[in-house]
Amino acid sequence: MLLACASKPVDSGPPLIISGLVFANQTSMNVSAVRLLVPATGGFVSCGNVGAGAECASTFPEREYTGNEVEVTWSQAGQIYSTGLFTIQVPEDLDHSREAYIRVVIAGPGSAGAFVVQRQK
Repeated sequence: MLLACASKPVDSGPPLIISGLVFANQTSMNVSAVRLLVPATGGFVSCGNVGAGAECASTFPEREYTGNEVEVTWSQAGQIYSTGLFTIQVPEDLDHSREAYIRVVIAGPGSAGAFVVQRQK
């Protein structure tokens, strides 16, 4: 689905396992058709509507994070926005023995980003 295995490793250490995604709308307006796409694999995760100040979460079968570029798209106030392609950076101090998830934050019209969050023990 989201981050299907690919031949491009993130680093030489143990693989980072991703098992979910959260879309967080930090704006004062609803957003819709929110999607994170991984063009290299065709995988994506989407959410139909995320209210102002709300979140939409999705879990999926564990996937090994491969570091492929992603793109976030969404609609807000009749406009369609896109981040363009970017790579989600993995913090160097992340514990690869614990699962993680991707958090996509929509901060304003046309402004969004994504990062890796470690699951609590």
